[in-house]
Amino acid sequence: MRLAALAFMLFLLSFGIGLAIFPKIQPACANSISCKSPLTQKIENGATGIFMGREVPVPTIDTLADTTVPNVLGVNIAEGEKHIYVDLEAQTLYAYQGDTQVMKARVSTGRWGRTPVGNYNIYLKLRATRMSGGSGADYYNLPNVPWTMYYSGDYGLHGAYWHNNFGYTMSHGCVNMRQIDARDLFAWADGPENREKGTPVHICYSFTEPNNCIQHKNL
Repeated sequence: MRLAALAFMLFLLSFGIGLAIFPKIQPACANSISCKSPLTQKIENGATGIFMGREVPVPTIDTLADTTVPNVLGVNIAEGEKHIYVDLEAQTLYAYQGDTQVMKARVSTGRWGRTPVGNYNIYLKLRATRMSGGSGADYYNLPNVPWTMYYSGDYGLHGAYWHNNFGYTMSHGCVNMRQIDARDLFAWADGPENREKGTPVHICYSFTEPNNCIQHKNL
């Protein structure tokens, strides 16, 4: 009995050390079905959306009207690097240009799938695309997901029209935003250009203004 207890204690100790040394593996996909296809712009006006077992109305995308959308973030700031921070604990997104906050918005991060903590850069911006995944009661199929900014695989910041529960976890790993907030952030944030990376995106367990992003939990 004593040997068995000792062996079990050694197993727990080695398991804890392994967790401390090796970081958690990032989930392969946020959207388990659509991530298997190329991430491309898809505008599907008139399509039907499905979320949590019910049909949801899908917004119409009018790209001509986009030309009249004003750039409202950071217009009076002459310079400064752009950074986006997502506070998972507070379910809040912050956007900074230099030391100036240009946006603070409620968001919804992973409930059915984890939103991986880390430092990334926007590498692809799409006016709209389709996201789908899950199975059974968890199945969803959402066309015209607006103002999508991918920063790691198919993990992205984007507008959400299928719920209005911002400030609480509601996603499969992406960062859901109100459509108007996603629109303004999309206009402000940069994708990669001229060999320069896109705007940095920092996913934090918790965040303290202006730039204290906590990305490690105490064991």
